[in-house]
Amino acid sequence: RSQINPHFLFNALTTIGYLIQTAPPRALDTLMRLTSLLRGVLRSEGDATTLGRELDLVEAYLDIERARFEERLRVSIRVPEALRHLRIPTLLLQPLVENAVKHGIAPERRGGDLLVEARLEDSGAGPALVLTVRDTGAGASEADLRRGRDAGVGLRNIEKRLAVQYGERAGLAVRSAPGVGTTAVLTIPAEASDMREAALGTAS
Repeated sequence: RSQINPHFLFNALTTIGYLIQTAPPRALDTLMRLTSLLRGVLRSEGDATTLGRELDLVEAYLDIERARFEERLRVSIRVPEALRHLRIPTLLLQPLVENAVKHGIAPERRGGDLLVEARLEDSGAGPALVLTVRDTGAGASEADLRRGRDAGVGLRNIEKRLAVQYGERAGLAVRSAPGVGTTAVLTIPAEASDMREAALGTAS
């Protein structure tokens, strides 16, 4: 919560100011999405939320960025409805999406595509929720990616939180290539009680 990017807030407010002059209805909609995002980020929920609530934050964030980047940012979210009630650590997915936009798509004149995807897999130690954030933006070499991970706090925070909560049962893998884009894959255990609800949701 303490890592709300001031540059993002500045850019969002600048976009809203521009839209007030050029497209007032879009300005109001963008302002409401920013309000929704801040309320969701700052609301105290403890250390856990649901995938659905996390996606609400992600979609609010992406709506604001699409108002800024317009056709340069193309988004696809592929998350089955039955998985949206699964519990995950709070603010786990949103930083990965923000990284994809800020470091992957924003530097590219052509923009890029952003995919957010969720699926269940058998990890060998039980069912696991696999969350993927993939962009077709600038990408990075292996050395640049390593330096970025060492210097930044977002990915390190995610890895530390996963290690504390799940040990070796969870992980974050990031791969990237210049001119191709970056893919981040989160793997976390799916709780047994959540799986029963997912099965009921699928059956209904």
